[in-house]
Amino acid sequence: HGEAKNIKIEPYKTQSGNEIKIGETVRDLGVIANNNLLFREHIDNIVTSSKIMSGVLLRTFSTRQEEPMMRMFNSYIKSKLEYCSLVWSPWHQNEINKLERIQKNFTSKIYGLDQLDYHQRLKKLNLYSLERRRERYLIINAWQQIEGLTENVLGLKARRLGRSRRIVSAKIPIGINGKRIKERDRTLIHNSTARKSERLFNVLPQSIRNITKTTTETFKRHLDKWLSSIPDTPKIDGYGENVAAETNSIFHQTRYCLIR
Repeated sequence: HGEAKNIKIEPYKTQSGNEIKIGETVRDLGVIANNNLLFREHIDNIVTSSKIMSGVLLRTFSTRQEEPMMRMFNSYIKSKLEYCSLVWSPWHQNEINKLERIQKNFTSKIYGLDQLDYHQRLKKLNLYSLERRRERYLIINAWQQIEGLTENVLGLKARRLGRSRRIVSAKIPIGINGKRIKERDRTLIHNSTARKSERLFNVLPQSIRNITKTTTETFKRHLDKWLSSIPDTPKIDGYGENVAAETNSIFHQTRYCLIR
């Protein structure tokens, strides 16, 4: 990630000048990164781990009451599914669905909720979908960076356009250093953390985008109040036909609400 002028074609080197060997995967702080930047191996890993943990919890504890079930899920499963999600949050619907099924299946075991579909269970439990939670994190993190509350590692730049504050970035270049960028790589840039954060932040109402010089908790309250009006209906398994928006992303759900 970085501005086009700072991207170098030459191999990366250590401080001593030795060339860093290129590998297909690397694990850093518990996150498995692939050279294709899709994080599929990491996602498969945490999905498998979460399925195993779900089975262990359901076999160990006989209760299916809502409060203890949600405590178990939040403590032992959701923490796995959300660790460092700002880095690896997927954009392929297949990976989004793999993650979402963990919460979908676990909540179906709660006493009294087994007859409700997943969308109904989310409302009954006052839960966000996992996809909505990841996007919410992206928005909060973007706001913190442009406010200077955290290090602006994504290089986000906010500008006033009239009365509205927006995050702006340069167009994705066609080529760098005389070499044309492949369409696949342009797609990866489009779906990078910085670009996703930009799109999600800019789709917020002007009143929320303009919030400044306050605490993160205050920003969260305004954001959550607005999000309560935006449908959170994951297009997973057989639920897709019942969701009018292109995807369940805040970006598409908000745009659909505006045009219908």
